[in-house]
Amino acid sequence: MSVDPYEILGVEPGADAAEIKAAYRRKAMKYHPDHNTGDRHSEERFKQVTQAYEILSDPHRRRAYDRMRRRGVAGGPLENFGELFEALNTVISAGFGGLGRAGSSAGGKDIRVGLRITLQEAMTGVRRDVTVSRPRECARCGGSGAEPGTRLNRCDECKGEGRVRRQQGFFSLMRDCPRCLGRGRVVQTPCRRCEGRGEIEGSELLPVDVPPGVRDGQTLRWSGKGAPGDNGRSGDLLVEINIEEHPLFRRDGQDVHITYPVSFTQASLGAKVEVPTLEGDVLMKVPAGTQSGRVFRLRGRGLPAIGDRPRGDQYVRLEVTSPDQLNEHQERLREQYQSRSGRGETGESIWSRVRRFFDQ
Repeated sequence: MSVDPYEILGVEPGADAAEIKAAYRRKAMKYHPDHNTGDRHSEERFKQVTQAYEILSDPHRRRAYDRMRRRGVAGGPLENFGELFEALNTVISAGFGGLGRAGSSAGGKDIRVGLRITLQEAMTGVRRDVTVSRPRECARCGGSGAEPGTRLNRCDECKGEGRVRRQQGFFSLMRDCPRCLGRGRVVQTPCRRCEGRGEIEGSELLPVDVPPGVRDGQTLRWSGKGAPGDNGRSGDLLVEINIEEHPLFRRDGQDVHITYPVSFTQASLGAKVEVPTLEGDVLMKVPAGTQSGRVFRLRGRGLPAIGDRPRGDQYVRLEVTSPDQLNEHQERLREQYQSRSGRGETGESIWSRVRRFFDQ
């Protein structure tokens, strides 16, 4: 399967940041594990879409990838995203700057975990503890993998360097030595506790700070919190954010939308109503003669944005409702209003949702 990020996201190489972001959101929603329970193919596609977005949303990586793509290296000989990331980092370190090695065995592997939060927590930011399963250094051998009292021999294949050179198209890439796995030394007598791995499996509870305005499906990276490497450098912890659906609010980027019921009298004569927001109730004016379906904008009542973008807004769609029991005069007025507006009355279910919201 191709590892071309443009092909995976379904965008042209000249696509701007907004087009790439929109394509990522469509693909992420389509293949999200929550929508495809038990489907391993969708899970793998979701990972590929996320990795493709990580490349194309980063200016340094995208420039490096575009340069490789023009020279015919990417999308052909490279077999997976691990090779692609390593090739990108090789190009960046040679000319672009700004990124180090990611995910190699010598530098420690990245660990990916999922974190589920509420929409309110995405609004304010939250600190949550996550359990991370990651190896830790074997206390018996001190991480060497060799039984205490025995020696490590120099690897003959890489001459103790831990890296071997591999020609890849126009580029010469350095790879971890397949014999010593990047260590530069070969274990002759494996440690009895870790069986020569130099590490044992364990778990750790780590606090994760989720910033305000985080997006659903967004991956947060914490440097040095991944698996330890042989050279003392650990990989990164990648936390994928999953935001639960809210009973009242629907999120669209940094904006939120809500359908809110008002009575026939309030809509006809005008009123001030208390509308729920993610930060509490606000007073909103309903002008006289408001029609069912009219949308009002509450500026700055959406989610905060990460970076320099402005904060989102809240959009309130009013739905005019009528009481269950009407006298003859009220029924005539309701029929007149409904015939003019051309909309049916479906407010009872909305009232129920609002009541549940306030009862929480």
